[in-house]
Amino acid sequence: MVGDFFNQFLINPLTNLFVLLTVVLGNGGLAVIALTVIIRFGTWPLQLKQMRMTRMMAAISPRVQEINKKFRDPRRRSEEQMKLYREMGFNPLGCFGSAMIQFPIFFALYSVLRLALGEAPEATLELSKRLYDWDYLKRAIPIDGAFLWLHLGKPDPFVIPVVVALSTYIYQKMSSAPPTDEKQAAQMNMMNMLMPLMFGWFTLTLPSGVGLYYVLSNLIGMVMQYVYVGGGAFNWRGLLGLNKEPVLPKALEQRQSQMDAARRAMSNNDDEEPPSAGSRPRKGPKSQPPSENGASPEPSSASAKRRRRYASGRRRGRR
Repeated sequence: MVGDFFNQFLINPLTNLFVLLTVVLGNGGLAVIALTVIIRFGTWPLQLKQMRMTRMMAAISPRVQEINKKFRDPRRRSEEQMKLYREMGFNPLGCFGSAMIQFPIFFALYSVLRLALGEAPEATLELSKRLYDWDYLKRAIPIDGAFLWLHLGKPDPFVIPVVVALSTYIYQKMSSAPPTDEKQAAQMNMMNMLMPLMFGWFTLTLPSGVGLYYVLSNLIGMVMQYVYVGGGAFNWRGLLGLNKEPVLPKALEQRQSQMDAARRAMSNNDDEEPPSAGSRPRKGPKSQPPSENGASPEPSSASAKRRRRYASGRRRGRR
């Protein structure tokens, strides 16, 4: 059931779109480039939301830690966290929206290139079954997979994996929010090393067309990230790991503004917090009704009694 859904609504449409772009552009490599641009800009709203939520998650992390320390009751802690999320307009699932779309497309593209650019007769037969009943699509097969030094249907043993790893590293460094503590910085450094190596290793066995798609997708993501943060200078030393400053310095201003907003939200929550169930209200001094002539009554404290004794001109005290 899931496989049929995946074929009908993802693999088959992408296959027909790829063949159509190949017919229009006259080359499989140009079709991969055009397909990458279409997919990236088609998922732009989700990508923008993911970038905003990722930045906001890093900004409100100190506030969340304060809530965890302040409230020991898990239910109350969860309520306060959700209250903070509502105040900030933060949705934790928004951090994974674009990734949830990109990964199925990535694996579907593997099937598309394996079918469209496969040299075996079985691949050509399977491709013809998946194409829509349009003559200009049927006449396009078989498709030539040659592009530059690559055959898009076969793995590239060196250049594409290296470029995939390098572009993944740069994109992650650009999109990573500045760490708020040493523990977070260590985790980010580990991820910035493991993820590029992992994707570079994957593309050693994947069709080079998939690696080309991933490189182009990273490049478009870098441009999107630069525009989202607000442009400005580029910290090359931070990119090379020579300092701890963010690659895009304006990300600090963005994070600070979001942290200030989270701090204001926390202050509002503390001001509106009702007294706990077991606490006793504070009792202030009891007010006494005014006298008949409108004057306030004299205080009944010991100091007031002494003042009255002094007013009579005689000091009454212990001898």
